[in-house]
Amino acid sequence: MQFLISLVLVAGALPAVFGQGPERCRTMHIRRSAHSLSPDEWQKIGRVLAKMHDSGDIDRFARAHQALFESVHGSTTFFPFHRKFVQEFENVGRQFDPEFTVPYWDSTRDYRNPESSPILRGNTLGGNGQGSNRCLRDGIQGSWTMGFPGDHCLRRDFNNGNTILPWVPAELISSYIQSDRFISRFRENIEYGIHGAVHLGLGGDAATRFAPNDFFFFMHHANIDRLWWLWQNSHNMLDYNGPGTNGEASLNDIIPQNNDVNFGGARAASVMVLGYNSVCFAYDSAPGPPPQYPGTGNRPNRLINNIEPSALAFSGASDPAGFGLEIMRMRRAFTEDSTLKAYFPGVAAIGSARGIDTDAEKNFDECTCKERKAKKLLYPAPMSEMWINMHGFDAQRVGQIHRDACLLVDKLNNSTYVSPY
Repeated sequence: MQFLISLVLVAGALPAVFGQGPERCRTMHIRRSAHSLSPDEWQKIGRVLAKMHDSGDIDRFARAHQALFESVHGSTTFFPFHRKFVQEFENVGRQFDPEFTVPYWDSTRDYRNPESSPILRGNTLGGNGQGSNRCLRDGIQGSWTMGFPGDHCLRRDFNNGNTILPWVPAELISSYIQSDRFISRFRENIEYGIHGAVHLGLGGDAATRFAPNDFFFFMHHANIDRLWWLWQNSHNMLDYNGPGTNGEASLNDIIPQNNDVNFGGARAASVMVLGYNSVCFAYDSAPGPPPQYPGTGNRPNRLINNIEPSALAFSGASDPAGFGLEIMRMRRAFTEDSTLKAYFPGVAAIGSARGIDTDAEKNFDECTCKERKAKKLLYPAPMSEMWINMHGFDAQRVGQIHRDACLLVDKLNNSTYVSPY
């Protein structure tokens, strides 16, 4: 499989503009799971990053992120800013390689033992930092000297010595996608959960305002964007509420920018739907662009890989086999604990939807489950005081989000549910 898959719409097959709506993309770049990349593809990414490092572009993105930090965290702006920020990074990379596309790192696949992830090996992102300065010595950015802020080695400092505290299990992300009715609530669960957990887990430059020094940042935020897109496909795609950069969030808000990374005054509305305007990318494990630009309250109604969007978008996991088992086992657990329906309303409503093997659900590899010890879900690590203060978050609110996450872990562990992850 090639590093970049481009979908070029056949002329006349689809109109470029639906009514008066935004223009539809004619060429789409597909962001793939980092777990699926070959060694050659990692080397290809490394060559682009080296050129962006030599040109000062990586310093520029790190400097912009630090300057804009307060305005792009702790509010709904978090989602459109990072969608645009990662895409602009790709645009710069394509000046050196037209096929350059940022892969996404689905960290739920590694949440139990993150330090053992194939993404943190010597031929990928590299592992923990070394020496008193925790300098990264291996990986595609190994032994780099960064220019911002000031010359220093690229640092990596795992938050539990040579290991990393647990991240967020896929089941929690699945619950947020299904049960959070508004983007404001979903943003809290994501930003105070999986977003911070991965930043803090890797530590070093990754746990600073200039985190874009480490390429993990763009892979991580590509995944955060994928999760937002999954949520959008399960709810009102154009929902945009909660605190914004200046008062209540509005689709008319200008996405924060500066001279280092300038978006040309783009507004939040311009990046809400993949496949339209200049948002010409999609994900290999999420629904593609809708056939027409959605109106307020519209939800997609289309099949992806013969699976209904309701089934595909109900899990945060990128592994089809995994989320298939997750859905089946979750439905079986409902018969034992009806309160789980409040956390997974989408799965509860699937019924005998196409794409769900009901015969497999009845048996759902019972022999395997009986023969092996059930894997209990792990509590995600809480946000550190340093992280909360750096962002200016409400510590009580962040603490409540974490307690709610742990409560759901308890409910799942006390049910008949067996995690496939």
